[in-house]
Amino acid sequence: MATARGSLGQVVTLISVEDVFEKLGGFSWFQMWAMVVIISPEIVAAMIALSPVLTGSTNLKFQIFASFNISAEDIKTDDVCDGILRPMGHHYTSVWSLVGSKAWVSDLVTSVQMLGSMTGALLASQFAESFGRKKAHFGLCFLMGGFGFASGWAPDPYSYAATRFVAGFAVGGCFVVYMNYLMEFLTPSFRTICGCVSLWAVGEMMLAFIAYNLPHWRHLTFATTLPTFLIFFAYPFFPESPRWLLCKERTEEALEVFDKIARWNRKPGMDPAEIKTLQKCITHSVDSSSESLSIVESFKILKFKEFRVQLVILMVAWFTCQLVYYGISFNMKHLDGNPYWNVFYMGVLDLPGSFTGILFNNRLGRKKTFISFLVIASFFLVGLAAIDITLSIEYPALVNVLSLISRYFISAAFAVLSCFTAESFPTVGRVSCMGLCALCGNIGAVFAPQFTFLGTMAKSAHFISFGLLSLITVGVSWKLKDSTGKPLQDSVELSQVASP
Repeated sequence: MATARGSLGQVVTLISVEDVFEKLGGFSWFQMWAMVVIISPEIVAAMIALSPVLTGSTNLKFQIFASFNISAEDIKTDDVCDGILRPMGHHYTSVWSLVGSKAWVSDLVTSVQMLGSMTGALLASQFAESFGRKKAHFGLCFLMGGFGFASGWAPDPYSYAATRFVAGFAVGGCFVVYMNYLMEFLTPSFRTICGCVSLWAVGEMMLAFIAYNLPHWRHLTFATTLPTFLIFFAYPFFPESPRWLLCKERTEEALEVFDKIARWNRKPGMDPAEIKTLQKCITHSVDSSSESLSIVESFKILKFKEFRVQLVILMVAWFTCQLVYYGISFNMKHLDGNPYWNVFYMGVLDLPGSFTGILFNNRLGRKKTFISFLVIASFFLVGLAAIDITLSIEYPALVNVLSLISRYFISAAFAVLSCFTAESFPTVGRVSCMGLCALCGNIGAVFAPQFTFLGTMAKSAHFISFGLLSLITVGVSWKLKDSTGKPLQDSVELSQVASP
């Protein structure tokens, strides 16, 4: 709580949404249900985003050769469709022939998908600011499932790229929206859940399992997108963010949401007078409708010194983390060993990677935890580049191990960064600013497949680039302002009044 002078000189008590949530049980049954509903689409998002690791893997053809007792010499390169062969008895037929001189097309299609993620991160944030977190979240899930499924019917690379663009749009947008949607139901000590509790790794492991049992790329595409539609059973019962409703001055609807949370948590409902007081606090000296940031007006936040440096540095950090994360991920198809197991190992390490932040976020703070993970990742990336240049032929497994370890710490750093970013901006512009950061992250993801392709032409060029970018990001991140333990801000003006 804090106090401020009103326009007539009266003292206004500033209560926060965090105070209301504490009265309603803090982190209880409703919040656990919210985690399941909001985070579960990550499973499908991971399978859609990372499926190019398998559908673009030329290593898969050798496993299929072996299963039919056919030597690699007996198979023409035209028989590969994005790295997946289509068996018809013992006969193999060409589908799109994306190998040899056309090998670059597979990485280009992956970049198109990541370009969709970049676009979705920016535009979906504006939809969520204008029409609400709930409509944006479930709408993006529909696009993700619908167009992800439709890509399995694609008759040619062009339609495949188009449908993957829209599916990527939904994946990128869903990540931005769900992070803020969940955070706006949580109290400060539990906000570290956002980003650090993730089902992305479950999606990676499921992708490896499904791909092993359904090696045909069309069957794989169908099987990995269908689970999305299960989320719509929760739509009639799940509420809008009360923070967003209050910022839009929809006080009665916010009170209904708080009452629903109270019933879930078996606590007494809120006094309507308290919610009206909370509404006055949020709208104090602020016109919520004009304060909500549009796609162009998002840059207005740069005029506030408190946010200017924070936003720019976070955008750089997102670019680096996603470039390195997806760069290592898509490069797994070029590494030694079974591609199914490689993807499975990524998921195995991602699972503790995202949870690791919980151990340190509240103890060390968001800033120190993020920088520590990124420093360790940089160390392993530099070592990976050196090993790839000198010992990759003699010890290919060592390159695999260092790739997975580097990715583990980048994953941990990114989990902390996601929470850190969402906490750094006020509710009226939180999703927009998160969208700008995610836009930069997805620009990195767009370039990731091209860095991977660069690594096939210039030995270890991609690993050297990843290591240098990580070290640069470590240097600039010391200027970040920590957000650990602070209440979420609801407006720019209110944050200036309430800040010490």
